[in-house]
Amino acid sequence: MKTDENYKGQDDTKELVDVIGYFGPWQRRIFFITFISLVAHCWHVLAMLFLAPNVDHWCQRPTRYSNISTDQWKALAIPRVQSKNGSDIYSSCLMYTNFTSHMEEENSTTTCTSWEYDNSYYTSTIIDEWDLVCENDWLPSMSTSVYMGGFMASVFISGQLSDRYGRRPVILVGGIIFLVSGFACAFSTSFLMFTILRFLVAFGASGTVLTVIILLLEVVGPDYRTILGICYQFGWALGYTILPGVAFLVKKWRHFQLIISVPWILLCSIWWFLPESPRWLLSQGKVELAEREIRNAARLNGKTVSNWQVIMSQLVAKEKQEEEMKRNRQATFLDLLKTPNMRKKSLNNFLFWFVNAFTYYGLSLHTNDMGGNPLITFFIAGSLEFPANIIAFILIKYVGRRISLMVMMVTAGIACLLTVPVPDNLLWLRITLAMTGKLCIASSFSVIYIYSAELFPTVVRNIGLGSCSMSARIGSMIAPFVKELGKATSKEIPLGIFGGLSIISGLLVIQLPETNKLPIPDTLAEGEEIGKGRVSIKSTN
Repeated sequence: MKTDENYKGQDDTKELVDVIGYFGPWQRRIFFITFISLVAHCWHVLAMLFLAPNVDHWCQRPTRYSNISTDQWKALAIPRVQSKNGSDIYSSCLMYTNFTSHMEEENSTTTCTSWEYDNSYYTSTIIDEWDLVCENDWLPSMSTSVYMGGFMASVFISGQLSDRYGRRPVILVGGIIFLVSGFACAFSTSFLMFTILRFLVAFGASGTVLTVIILLLEVVGPDYRTILGICYQFGWALGYTILPGVAFLVKKWRHFQLIISVPWILLCSIWWFLPESPRWLLSQGKVELAEREIRNAARLNGKTVSNWQVIMSQLVAKEKQEEEMKRNRQATFLDLLKTPNMRKKSLNNFLFWFVNAFTYYGLSLHTNDMGGNPLITFFIAGSLEFPANIIAFILIKYVGRRISLMVMMVTAGIACLLTVPVPDNLLWLRITLAMTGKLCIASSFSVIYIYSAELFPTVVRNIGLGSCSMSARIGSMIAPFVKELGKATSKEIPLGIFGGLSIISGLLVIQLPETNKLPIPDTLAEGEEIGKGRVSIKSTN
């Protein structure tokens, strides 16, 4: 890894980080904001498990029966039905038409028009607030899918806006959109209002998070990008493990929504300490502002710099050269599909991202339905994020990208499939296997970010990664509905689907080349040659 040295403005200016330092206090400030934003973002992505948990419910009794106990009411008016695991339970959606009679021929059933809920644990949820049960029990999954849709919309819009207006304005506007909609969501008067506000929460939060990540990667040395790409994900892992503790302490959904929105007040307040990207300022010809940011960064990082006029002229010339190169080598999405080898790599990458997101969010949102204490199961799933990121870093460094991705995805798939035949009396084994799948798919998600960036040539890298991100967002939007499929069929079906797709896509990784320690392709022609067994690309290192 490179070490920082005092910079005096030599004629061989290479990178901005040669002047300001590769990773010092100035960059650590940005990393801290990135870390905190991922903690807060995670809370809202996964919040629906606690806003809309599994709550036992049954038909509401008439007022004249309010003096009898719940058990007496169920025995009197609620028919018993067979659950999917074969046990005999009280119906959640039916009641006897004439529950004063026990004559079988007179006891036809009717659907409930109102419900009572078991509030022994959760004092209030959106389930009992708006009766999201029986024929409406799919609506929470729809709301989660809409949230993921807000994330997808933000990917397109925030990226374009940050390139046009800068990183700081987009980060601030996204934070304000989130803050307002996040707090307003706690005061929703209808499920429709709640869903719309959740869309805006996702739109604002993801715009802020994605842009601050871009800012971070723009201002650190190249040797730090891989490790920071893993390290900032520990913010997500921390948020994941803290969230069930918040749910344990806060039992009312409106209070819970307010609590998980509070960190964004901190993010909006420390925005004033967030610098603009010097690279963006240079690309826009704002040399004076860029120089001010660069001088401040060098000062905070303890870099002694002389001859600023020479340095700035060199950096401006380099940025103009790079912008000119970008304009001369413009590419489109179709370039990913024109040639056979590039088409194979692109389509496989789209599939990997779709399956990773589909399986990751499917398992994360499925913890309420695995059995056992949902808070403990969720905490275990979150805790696995830490070793998953560590494993990903070790595999990327010592094993390579291709084998690491294949092993993680196939292992995740096998673990999920093995849960299918596990009987209900071995609940611990089912949860262990499901969590093994969660660990492996989280690790593969970290690997795939780096692997895909190295597979796509420079001229189509942004387009390629953007298309992969779109595939992932589609997967995350579909994932909540797999839970509904499990309700309609069998609880083993979701894990079977996650497992099958993970194995298939994992085995397809073998078609792709290894990129570890290879020079990254710049042109489409070089990208086409990678994986054909005759790589002749000059190293750019």
